Amino acid sequence: MKSFEPVYRELEDLFIKKLPEYIQKINIEHNDGIIIKPFQNTKLDEDCLRQPCLKFKMEESEYLEKDRIIENTVFIVSFEIKLMENEKKKITFLWRYVEAINRMLKEIESETIFNISKIKDLKIFIRIII
Repeated sequence: MKSFEPVYRELEDLFIKKLPEYIQKINIEHNDGIIIKPFQNTKLDEDCLRQPCLKFKMEESEYLEKDRIIENTVFIVSFEIKLMENEKKKITFLWRYVEAINRMLKEIESETIFNISKIKDLKIFIRIII
């Protein structure tokens, strides 16, 4: 089984440093008065004190027989999006964030494979293959 530590550093770089650029692109493309803001996190593992923010969680790790043969390790992580309590149009905000995250994950150059695997409530699950 491969270590999660380099993947965590890559996730932190993506979600803290690169995602704001994609959020801005989504705002410009939609240009309908609904503005999603960059997340207030400065680290993935910090508590959410100001909104919007992301709450990171390691969900599971898999290392099945077929993964051993091809030397892959699969991790599932989640990012819960914390919005202001009185925020209207939470669904619109969620899907704009999903759109920005999905575009970022598809456009990055990495040996690691990142895919959004599920969305439940305001939580985005990402399947990572290394």
